[in-house]
Amino acid sequence: MRKMFERSGTSSCPLDVVLGTTHALLKKKYARARNKYRPNKVDLLLIAESPPTSGGYFYSEKTIGKDHLFRETMKALAFWPLDLPMRKGCDKRPMLKQFQSIGFFLIDTCEHPIDKLQPRQRQMATIRGSLTLPVRVKELDPGRILIVKRTVFKPASEVLRRAGFGERILNGNPLPFPSHGSQRKFRTMMKWLVNKNKS
Repeated sequence: MRKMFERSGTSSCPLDVVLGTTHALLKKKYARARNKYRPNKVDLLLIAESPPTSGGYFYSEKTIGKDHLFRETMKALAFWPLDLPMRKGCDKRPMLKQFQSIGFFLIDTCEHPIDKLQPRQRQMATIRGSLTLPVRVKELDPGRILIVKRTVFKPASEVLRRAGFGERILNGNPLPFPSHGSQRKFRTMMKWLVNKNKS
């Protein structure tokens, strides 16, 4: 792709600058969608990996049919029936409002999609993203924190503990991402942690 930019006579606009601009625009787009449903007081903060490249962002107001984290979170909280499929085009707004009303909020460790990166690049992006968490978490000041996904748990929990948020982290082990057979485990673990540690 970099060669394509050079051949097209745009070498003065290198690929990393283009990607940086794209990431900045995506970050603003996700922030607008997310902040619309930010509670006045955050009781529980879910920390995930990143928005997906599929477009099925947690705070998008319509489903795309592959909204794994949103769907299973809503099922765990009994905002969506366990036995009912969540198909493409479902209006998420009523559930997002319920999620907001109980003081729940979700942020991503990386604020732009990283799920299609090579494993090493993805790992490094997660580590870099985790370094931004203390400032963001301090600003939100949640009562409780849940960290989703094995690859996110270690870097995120380490930086948050160093920043003084250790006692707010509910899970001592990763909350599995709810896909590829981990849906039930995610729901069970989330319900147990949330109910056991009610503020």
